[in-house]
Amino acid sequence: MNERIDYLPYLRKMIGHQECLSVGVSCLILDENGRILLEKRSDNGLYCRPGGSLDLHESVTDGVKREVYEETGLVLKNISLFMILSGDKCRITYPNGDITEYVDLVFISHVNSKSLDQMKLDCESTSVGFFDISSLPPKSQLLQGTLDPILKYLAQDFEVRVD
Repeated sequence: MNERIDYLPYLRKMIGHQECLSVGVSCLILDENGRILLEKRSDNGLYCRPGGSLDLHESVTDGVKREVYEETGLVLKNISLFMILSGDKCRITYPNGDITEYVDLVFISHVNSKSLDQMKLDCESTSVGFFDISSLPPKSQLLQGTLDPILKYLAQDFEVRVD
């Protein structure tokens, strides 16, 4: 069995800041009141779903569970594939000049909001919390692609869609 490798730093050693394609995993997390969990990123101050890059030798389900745990402290039990995002809405230019375009596998999960009591932030987030649909941050404060799964969920569209 191969050991998991933190893929993007591994790749960046070879290609520097050049544009690259990566597999992203994220999760639309809802609590018992239908509120949506968003994290505020430390690199650009925008809100997004918890998630990140899939590592080398890692399954997508292990990857999304790892990313959510690292960024929020939440342990996800039941997850389902919700949609796949790609293209310009998944292109990020990082403050250091790295450019990454993601094929983002978006999962959905439900958790009890009390489980956030044990929340721990990593260096990628300045805050994490549940937002009522009526009090989401303005679109200008959301990372590209963050709103698409939320709108799909609000439309009660649970068919997996590739966008």
